[in-house]
Amino acid sequence: MAARSGTLTALGWFVASRLVIVALGIIGVATFIDQHTGTVASAASAFNLEAVWNKWDAEWYQRIATHGYTYEADTIRGQAAAAYFPLYPLTVRLILSLAPSLSFFWVATIFSNLATMAALWLVAREVIDRDDQIGRVMAVMMTSAGSFYLSIPYTEGLFLLLVVGTIVLTRRRQYEAAGLIAGLAATTRVHGLALVAIPVFACWLDATAASRTRWMRTGLTLAAFAIPVAVFLAYEARVLGSPFAFLARQEMWNNPSPYPFQAVMGLIEFPRRVSGWIHGATWVLYVALLVRYWRRLPIGEVLFCAGVLLISTQQESFQGIYRYMVPLIPLTLAIARDRDEVRHGVIALNLILGVLMLLAFVTNNRLTV
Repeated sequence: MAARSGTLTALGWFVASRLVIVALGIIGVATFIDQHTGTVASAASAFNLEAVWNKWDAEWYQRIATHGYTYEADTIRGQAAAAYFPLYPLTVRLILSLAPSLSFFWVATIFSNLATMAALWLVAREVIDRDDQIGRVMAVMMTSAGSFYLSIPYTEGLFLLLVVGTIVLTRRRQYEAAGLIAGLAATTRVHGLALVAIPVFACWLDATAASRTRWMRTGLTLAAFAIPVAVFLAYEARVLGSPFAFLARQEMWNNPSPYPFQAVMGLIEFPRRVSGWIHGATWVLYVALLVRYWRRLPIGEVLFCAGVLLISTQQESFQGIYRYMVPLIPLTLAIARDRDEVRHGVIALNLILGVLMLLAFVTNNRLTV
């Protein structure tokens, strides 16, 4: 009965938050000027979900899912697609190949929503220690500023599922399987590289196993993680001519030499970029939260969160930080267990930022990125 109640709580938060997000999207495009067209959308366009949400990176995922990575390879636009990691768009491409009459937007949207719901179900059933915490955890997750990305053609829903799956398998001491799932996450977005820390350190520090067993299983976990990554690099080499095409193509996105904390330097180089300061403040908030909670978390989960925060700074500006915080499940759990005033403060800040970024997203305002 308790398990069913937890599932219903997670489902309720998911459905309610999605309805609010859809409503805000409609209001946004019907009220504010679109930065690409210079006009306010018509009522018909406002209620056309594809017209509202199939924007920004979703258009690139559609390009890859529809045509693959070699489409228009002799053009700058065609080559720039290599900067996007393959698991999400190629999975959608596979589904479309089985049902070619369906549209990319709806297939990708349904896939993202199903992945998100599966992740929330696992969190409610496997990750949360006490049933009375489920509501608080879901509140923190579903009010996160970037949670609207979980339900549109973006990688966030799939990535969240892979993060939760890694945590669940690690808790079950199925370290090798957790390493494999973490490897899949690393082929979904670059932040997935940090996920391997969760099963590796849990295995290495597992006091229930003998030292020799721990070392052997840690090696196997790393090997399992390396399998999807190696397949990804081999695929890039075969299709794009270089196993590191995704890195080389960053030059086409104004990021020719990614390095940690480049975004911090960006605040000095581009001090008038309002978006940099807004996103940078979000990054500082989550760094502060990690510092607040790190003693309460397993070392692998701390390193995962720290790794995501570090990788998020390798762009010229603090772009999209609010998106990258959504799958930081260890921080989400810690925030949910914190004092009411801290939890409510984090939720309030996320709601304000989330509405701002959602409206920017649907009106093609660069503030969103």
